Amino acid sequence: MPQHVQQTVQLETERGRLNEWLVILLFGAILLTPFVTQVIGFSTDSTSENRTLAPLPKVNSLREIKFLPKMSESYVNDRFGLRQQLVHFNSLLRYRLGLSSTKDVVVGKDGWLFYTADKLMEQHSGADVFTPAELENWVGKMEANRDWLAKRGIAFYIMIAPDKNTIYPEKLPDYPRGAVTRIDQLAARLRNSDLEFIDPREELFRVKAAGEMVYTPGDTHWNERGAFVAYRMLMDRVRKKNPQIEPLGLDDFKIGQGSPAASDLTSILTLDRDISYTVERMTPKWKSHQTAPQTTTFKPGWGWRVTENKNDLNNRPRLMVFGDSFTDYVLGPTLLYETFRDPVWTHNNGGTFNFNLVREIKPDIVLVQFAERYLHLVPSKPVGFDEPAAGGN
Repeated sequence: MPQHVQQTVQLETERGRLNEWLVILLFGAILLTPFVTQVIGFSTDSTSENRTLAPLPKVNSLREIKFLPKMSESYVNDRFGLRQQLVHFNSLLRYRLGLSSTKDVVVGKDGWLFYTADKLMEQHSGADVFTPAELENWVGKMEANRDWLAKRGIAFYIMIAPDKNTIYPEKLPDYPRGAVTRIDQLAARLRNSDLEFIDPREELFRVKAAGEMVYTPGDTHWNERGAFVAYRMLMDRVRKKNPQIEPLGLDDFKIGQGSPAASDLTSILTLDRDISYTVERMTPKWKSHQTAPQTTTFKPGWGWRVTENKNDLNNRPRLMVFGDSFTDYVLGPTLLYETFRDPVWTHNNGGTFNFNLVREIKPDIVLVQFAERYLHLVPSKPVGFDEPAAGGN
């Protein structure tokens, strides 16, 4: 073999070995990088996900040692190095392509996000509706609640907070529209009932048509403007029995654009640091009537927190709200809690009330507020319904 050919073969052999070593080193670096980032702490941040990560498994006996690998699987899967970064990159890439990284959120038109859990899309499309018996059961339970409260001199109001899908259907992907939904059924049925029912859809559509945004593109809830619409509708009903109450008006607020803020749906997608929205802020012009820090407690036999507010509105009726996040975070703080005396909030529990708690709080008004998507929940027998009222209350 000529010398120059031999040198060429030897050079190619050495290049081949070098390439093999480079591949081995690269592969090893890829395998070790997650481990190294986990050791140095550049790894998973549990606050970036809306769930609790799997805990470190505990072995309580020698017999359980053989199950340790299986028990450790979820813990390792939740914490392997670069998991947070990879999850985030996957979610961001999908969002840029108009896709979602989770079944609980869908990306609509113009980047709008919509919640899809709790049978929401099935309800919106008319695939999940009340049967006649279910509708009568729902109304019957609310009428029984109304009657129980009325015997104790307590007024009762029902408010439905429409889903964003209902108010902004044009921003959805191509889903069926125009179907009869649970809120349609309920509104039609309650025209033949004397329940105080507040359905803000028509007014929200009117305000939206006037150019105001009543929901946020990246959030499930109505915004402050949308909450104000519902508040004024509620106050129109309440003032029929309490004309002395002067409700808050738009002139009581300084209205302007707030700083960009993340939203609950962007948090579900782990994109709260990438996507934010400039939203309208309604800042009160008055000094808050609150006189003490808000307190949160848990009552025996009731799994939901109870939030109590103290204020100086001593000549106003006291309000108790069985609601959800639409009242707790948006409608309550600058509207309801600044209108009624010492308001109390707890969860609506699917419409299953705690009348022992009503006896303790002694409200003048009870408001039950449901997000539209929770209308599929079936209210059961209220807590304390049959117990005699102490002192007539």
